[in-house]
Amino acid sequence: MRKARIFGLALLALVAVSAVGATAASADEFTATSYPAVVTGVNEPGFPDESTTTSGAVKCTTTTYTGTIKEKSTTLTITPSFSGCTAFGFVATVEMNGCDYLFHINGTTSTTGTVDLVCPAGKEVTAVGKSGATVKCTSHTPAQTNLGTITYSNIGVAGATEEITVFGNISGTKYTHTAGTGVGACTSGSGTTGTYKFKGTLTGEEEAPGTAHIGLTLSNA
Repeated sequence: MRKARIFGLALLALVAVSAVGATAASADEFTATSYPAVVTGVNEPGFPDESTTTSGAVKCTTTTYTGTIKEKSTTLTITPSFSGCTAFGFVATVEMNGCDYLFHINGTTSTTGTVDLVCPAGKEVTAVGKSGATVKCTSHTPAQTNLGTITYSNIGVAGATEEITVFGNISGTKYTHTAGTGVGACTSGSGTTGTYKFKGTLTGEEEAPGTAHIGLTLSNA
């Protein structure tokens, strides 16, 4: 009976370890057809990037994404670049100032995750709204982590047409805004209730410039 109990406990332990292994194996990763690869992307047509704070909204009609992928990973670093922007009702520029997005895939699902805003020491994302040469408002977004929710999905068929869509519906961002001058200028303030929405498509390319697209997917194979 004692041997039977020992055998039963050992079997339960083996089942538990197998279950943990199966859970870990089910976690998807960002995967390219070959490595290293360049990751490029653009926002979805008709879906501008938009962030809001107590000073107003910042909206950019065109966003491009760049990054690299060296191996399968549950994280992916992407640098966005913005154009066609307005902020607080004025023409604006949005500068990343060396900051990047670090996308994460949740450990047990391929469809959702979070994003970190990673910045060099002393740097932050800035949006400056101007009327002519007059600054009306400047918003500042510092480095922060675990922002969500991010939703991922695979699109395309097997091969080079495989791409990943990334949809961000984020709330609770930290920010400050600095007062400008003249009519329509914002006041200075800060908060932790900012929002940010965006949707883009990420594409894989061979590292050598001018070469063909390659597949970029979420995969646990």
